[in-house]
Amino acid sequence: MQRPENNQQGIAMMVVLWVLVLLIALATEFAFSMKMEVNTTRNFKEDVESYYLAKAGVALAMSEIMKPARFHSIHPEHGWVSGKPLTPEKDSVSKNNAGKNKVGNKDDSKREADKNFAGIVTVDETEDSKENEKEYEIIEREKIPFGNGEITYTITDENGKIGINNASRGVLLKVMKYVGIELGEERDIIVDSILDWIDKDSNHRINGAEEEYYKKEGLPYSAKNGRIETLTELLKVRGMTKEIFYGAPENGEDTNRGLENILTVYDASPVNPNTANAEVLSVLFDATQVQEILNARQAKGYYNNTTSTHFRVHSTGSFVGGTRHTLSVVLEKPKTVQNAGLLTHYWNDNFIEP
Repeated sequence: MQRPENNQQGIAMMVVLWVLVLLIALATEFAFSMKMEVNTTRNFKEDVESYYLAKAGVALAMSEIMKPARFHSIHPEHGWVSGKPLTPEKDSVSKNNAGKNKVGNKDDSKREADKNFAGIVTVDETEDSKENEKEYEIIEREKIPFGNGEITYTITDENGKIGINNASRGVLLKVMKYVGIELGEERDIIVDSILDWIDKDSNHRINGAEEEYYKKEGLPYSAKNGRIETLTELLKVRGMTKEIFYGAPENGEDTNRGLENILTVYDASPVNPNTANAEVLSVLFDATQVQEILNARQAKGYYNNTTSTHFRVHSTGSFVGGTRHTLSVVLEKPKTVQNAGLLTHYWNDNFIEP
């Protein structure tokens, strides 16, 4: 039989062991908590730094947009490019070529195409390709090193789309036909309802919809009777579906034939043939004219001397293996006021890339 003092020594040993286990657990939790705090602090620091890297990318894009330009275009290899202004010698040659084109070297369809593009005369396509390469700067916009991070930014062109707020009924009918809505009641309903959504009166068109229709359907909104500010507003319009807006797959393959790829809410007119995608060009022109424009852009990087006014910039600041922060901005470069700077129409500090 053990003595009482020996039993007390065993209990003391167990208490000491449990205290050690508790201290180890507390130390482990403290170390883990400190590691989490360090990671959180580092992520916050890098997020702030990447945000300002992204702002630096926006500033770089603004400096490009502000430059005097003979044309703006989306180059098949280099992305957005800005044509260098003509020197006096080249300017005189361009005017001579313009005079020749105006006299009789263009057919009627070509003149109609130029009319839609603000009457800008197409540059002579027989110029030496090496000379064409000097007409615009090639600027690197991907993974620009800056401090401990990198800057990547892109410039796209809202003038390459059709302005929904100023589009005529005829243009909207062509847009609907292109996205797959054939001639019939469905197409008329959507087009008239869009126009009723935008106009300021409460009188609905033959196939349109005003406040009475939306109330009857039990919807928590009525026709806006004002400008469309975001394209997703179109999803509220009578007859509109997600398949029409975003584009539906065809034959198991994705397609860009959705309204979001063709329309813009900004008053970016006229449409710039140098930056419009094939979808927009197909809405405005016949197949021959579309192919002519695309061939010129493929061959020399631009079609004619059309400049744009509205630009969308996506800029991302990032750290290798770390955080990323993306800004999305829409800027306007007014043509009517010299040296007016840039107007900011849209600024998203936390753009989520699709």
